[in-house]
Amino acid sequence: MSRRLLAFAILIATIMPAMRAQIQRTSVPMGDALTKALEKNALTGAGARPFHIRVEVSEPENPQSPYQGTIEEWWLSPDKWRREVTAKGGMRQTIVVADGKQTEHDEGDYFPHWLQEFVTAIIDPVPDAAQWTASGAMIEQKIMPDGRRSDACARAQSKIGDGDNAVDAFSNVCFDGDGKLQFVGSPGYDMDFRGYRGFGKKQIARELTNDPEPGTKLVGNVTVLEDEQKANSVDFTPLEMNDTTFHSVQADAALMRTLTADQPAIVWPAVRSGKTKGKLAMYISADSTGQVREAWPLNSDNAGLEDPAREQVQKWKLKPAVDHYGKAVQIEGGLGLTFETKIDNPLPFLTNSEMRQQALKIVEPVWPADGLQHGQIVSADIGVNEKGEVTGGGYVKTPPAAVGPIHFAVAQWRFRPLIRDGKPQYFHGTLEFVVP
Repeated sequence: MSRRLLAFAILIATIMPAMRAQIQRTSVPMGDALTKALEKNALTGAGARPFHIRVEVSEPENPQSPYQGTIEEWWLSPDKWRREVTAKGGMRQTIVVADGKQTEHDEGDYFPHWLQEFVTAIIDPVPDAAQWTASGAMIEQKIMPDGRRSDACARAQSKIGDGDNAVDAFSNVCFDGDGKLQFVGSPGYDMDFRGYRGFGKKQIARELTNDPEPGTKLVGNVTVLEDEQKANSVDFTPLEMNDTTFHSVQADAALMRTLTADQPAIVWPAVRSGKTKGKLAMYISADSTGQVREAWPLNSDNAGLEDPAREQVQKWKLKPAVDHYGKAVQIEGGLGLTFETKIDNPLPFLTNSEMRQQALKIVEPVWPADGLQHGQIVSADIGVNEKGEVTGGGYVKTPPAAVGPIHFAVAQWRFRPLIRDGKPQYFHGTLEFVVP
């Protein structure tokens, strides 16, 4: 080693411990962080002002996508507002609340769950905020030598399904270094909040994104956000009610088991990699006749089985459910499944170094303040499709504190297609990360 390189190495070795020593760690109650974020980042609630908002939802990478809709709301107070929601295919919902009384007029046979997630993100971005506050959870942040704060997340674990089919599920709420709401994820609801800009004394995200499955990215762009008084005259006259009002009920594990009891068993195809025995969870939504209309993967011991399971579940017709008035309702909820299959025609498997050589875009994880050790090596097995897109991953080798950071980072990776016999090839491999 040259004297210059040796001197540089000594300098770095001297500076790095000092820099680490200057990094402070702080712990904040989740409830306090969430309350502050919602005061700043939620349109309704504390400090709310009248508004008019319009959000266009689409799948930008697929102009022909069925996932297209519009959400528009004029809001004066909790007791006076009007909302109009439309979706490609003809679905339309209009709700008027006047003097605290709600009337509704709907057209179509199904309100898409994916579109309802964007409605929730606009009006009630953390729908289970009270549970997070009551949990007593703490969030950890690093304070850098220059005063910057790291992103921070709180995480909770739950179960999808029951008995032998119970599958682990996870919920997360994340904040950026300034305390703004960054990501909310739970079974049945996931949303990223980006592009914050001012609206009065608040900071409101102008881009909402949801990735319900690998390869599908839905984006909600706020095209209008203005003081409600600037909007054209809005009709708050109560609507003439009809018999097709959309009503969705979230089913717990026991009800979901009852409604799906007579459905055909899943036929598990052979897989080319991964575990041959394990569990898989998805979130499903069925219309008022019981026909499953959406099925989104949540967690799986083998990502290669997610699509075959979804294709079969989407053919199911559940027992129709009714509310306490005897009216048929939409049903949504988590579904836990147990699989057993075999390996056939194994996929190419790449080592960590081979995966990185194949990568076109690399995003390193943002590590939490606690739960991991300096120099610790953590790893994850991921699958990559013929287009070079990450399609799923298994984190069984990864400490719990590293699962979220690795998941968010790896989802952004892109790879050159792996060519075998002149054709793009699906492949999988292991990625390793060193905690700094």
